[in-house]
Amino acid sequence: MFSGRFDHAIDEKGRVSIPARFREVLQREGHDRLFITNFFFSRERCLELYPPREWDAFVAKIAERGRFDTAVQKFETFYIAGAQEVPVDRQGRILIPAKLREWAGLGREVTFSARRDHFQLWDKAVLERVLRATEEEVQDPAFFEKLNL
Repeated sequence: MFSGRFDHAIDEKGRVSIPARFREVLQREGHDRLFITNFFFSRERCLELYPPREWDAFVAKIAERGRFDTAVQKFETFYIAGAQEVPVDRQGRILIPAKLREWAGLGREVTFSARRDHFQLWDKAVLERVLRATEEEVQDPAFFEKLNL
């Protein structure tokens, strides 16, 4: 569904333009809003953004888990309760809520990174650091053996 990485800038009001390729997918699917929430990847903070259909499917999977499972409760408290619904404006921009911008440490320069059915928003410098570390791991032949591809 989504693919690629795209650099953008957050304006002084906290708005950022969604990459044109991502907007095309959203428009084709009839989505005019996104769900945005906090996320960790390799101990680094970023934000995850879901179209409504994908968010609903994800939340439904979580609902299948045991309501009283402590791990599920922690995940819901962190990930689902942290989510906010944001509209996509006519210019293809979203307003990143200040609390989430601050949590993820987003500066002016950010990068959108695809994750198949959703995408992430990173501070550009943080993602570059993560990608350098990941590049070293991917060079190890054992890495691909673990993937079972």
